[in-house]
Amino acid sequence: MTQDSTIKVIPIAGSLGAEVCGVDLRTMDNHAWAQVHQAFLDHKVIAVRDQDLSPQDMMDIGARFGEPNHYPFVKGIDGFPFLFDVVKEPSETKNFGGGWHSDTTYMKTPPMATLLYAIETPEKGGDTLYCDTAAAYEALSERMKELLGSLKGVNSAGLKHLGGRKSHHATVGGMAITGTDDADSYEAVHPIVRSIEETGQKSIYCSRGHTIRFEGMTEDESRPLIEWLQAHVTRPEFTCRVRWRPGTITIWDNRRTQHNAVNDYQGMRRHMRRLTSGPTHPV
Repeated sequence: MTQDSTIKVIPIAGSLGAEVCGVDLRTMDNHAWAQVHQAFLDHKVIAVRDQDLSPQDMMDIGARFGEPNHYPFVKGIDGFPFLFDVVKEPSETKNFGGGWHSDTTYMKTPPMATLLYAIETPEKGGDTLYCDTAAAYEALSERMKELLGSLKGVNSAGLKHLGGRKSHHATVGGMAITGTDDADSYEAVHPIVRSIEETGQKSIYCSRGHTIRFEGMTEDESRPLIEWLQAHVTRPEFTCRVRWRPGTITIWDNRRTQHNAVNDYQGMRRHMRRLTSGPTHPV
C-alpha cells in the first residue's frame, strides 16, 4: 500500500503488522506523521527500519502518542527517566518480556503505545511475536462477546505464574531492575473488553501474565477462562513476527495487541531501548 511517492506501508501478516518504509522519524513533518499514525491505526504494529535515534529522538516520537508512561520496575537511563534499556547478556538464560502480555495492564492508566528500538541484536533469533486482540474479539461468538462484556479483570504486577516478579527479575542480570519488593501493590481493574476510540473496535484485554482473576470471582474460578482467552488470542491467524536488526524501531498499539519476546538466542547479546506513551483509561 503506497501512501505517497516516498512512504510505503508493507503488511507483514494477514491480521496485523506492517513495515513502514521511506520515512526518517527524527525529521518527519506533520504530513508524514499523519501517514505513520494511520499505519499504526490500520496495522496495530509498525516496524520502521534504518533509524538512528538518540534518547531525545525517542522521547520526541513517543510524545506524538501522548505523555510518557512510568515503568516502575526498571531504572531509566541517565537523564531520561521514562526510557530504559532491555539487555540480555550472553551469559544469561532468561529474558525480559517473554510470555504473552500487554504492557503494564496493572497500572491505572496503561499506555496506548509501546516503542522498542534495537541497538544491538543477535545474529539470529530474538524476534518479537505479536497478536491481534481486536481480530480475536471479532472471531468470538455473540454469546461469548456478551459474557466477556460483563466482566472486569483484576490485573497484578506480581507475576505469580512465574514465581513472583522479584525472583523472576533476579535472573535478568543485565538490567537496572528496581522496586520489585512492592510489585504486588500494583493492581488495577479494567474491562475484559475495551473499546478503541479512534477505530471503534473492541479488543480482548486479558492475559495469562497479568490478569489474575475476574472481579467478583476467585482465581480458581477465573483461571480456565483466562487460559482459554490466552490460547484464543494467540491463534496463528491472529499473529505476526518482527525480526530485529540494529536501527529498527517497532511501535505497537498496546490496547489491541499482546506481544512475546522470543528467548531463542542463548550465548548472544541483545540490547533494546523501550518507551511507553499515551496513558489511557480502558473502557
